[in-house]
Amino acid sequence: MLNYEILGQLRISGRPGVCAPRARKVETLLSVLLAKSNQVVTTEHLIGEIWGEHPPARASAALYVYVSQLRKLLRGSTENTGDATENSAESPVVTSPRGYSLHVSVDELDADRFTRLYEQGRALHHDRSYGQAANVLREATSLWRGPVFGGFTDSPDVQAYAALLEETRLECLELLMETELLIGRHREVVGQLSALAKEHTLRETFYEYLMTALLRSNRRAEALETFASARQNLVRQLGIEPGSSLRKLHHSILVGEMSDAV
Repeated sequence: MLNYEILGQLRISGRPGVCAPRARKVETLLSVLLAKSNQVVTTEHLIGEIWGEHPPARASAALYVYVSQLRKLLRGSTENTGDATENSAESPVVTSPRGYSLHVSVDELDADRFTRLYEQGRALHHDRSYGQAANVLREATSLWRGPVFGGFTDSPDVQAYAALLEETRLECLELLMETELLIGRHREVVGQLSALAKEHTLRETFYEYLMTALLRSNRRAEALETFASARQNLVRQLGIEPGSSLRKLHHSILVGEMSDAV
């Protein structure tokens, strides 16, 4: 069984260990096939993803070679073979009349494991099993080692897939922080919320949760400073005032109301 890890620098683990594509074009090929896992990607589409609007004259032949190199990488072999179809039976890279697909089994891709855990945590949260939800959501976020594909997203397909995963990661983090507040871990999450608010300056939910955590930790002045920072960022970057939820929380702090709302 292979493990494809894309929530960070692209790498493949399994026999004989951990490896990664060295050639940029092979890395792009693998990234596109992972973004479209278990789907046939046509030869023409792959050529466009790898070379853009100006492919070389012998792009199909070059793609054939890159597929062969990818099969060799996934097979973990050092033997020198240039025949891409010769090893197709033992390779997860499957040739079809229209193009190629990458067969990825359940849980072989860390992004799929992340999505499954996030959905499981969301269901537990919905059922008000907050302690269990927090554990599952923490496990989901722990799968991330850095930007999707290590930030290497030259291909339009990979860019779109990475953007979708990043948005899901932020949704997962928001739900995790909400859940942590619901189980009384406000002091424990102040640091993480502070980092998230600084990194995602337009994400009002992180400001709101940080203000709530600070307020419950008897750090009222810092909660007010957080609102001022949020407002400054929103006005400067977008020309808008904070939303009603953030303003309402700010008001409750000003008038000395200790809010239990998340």
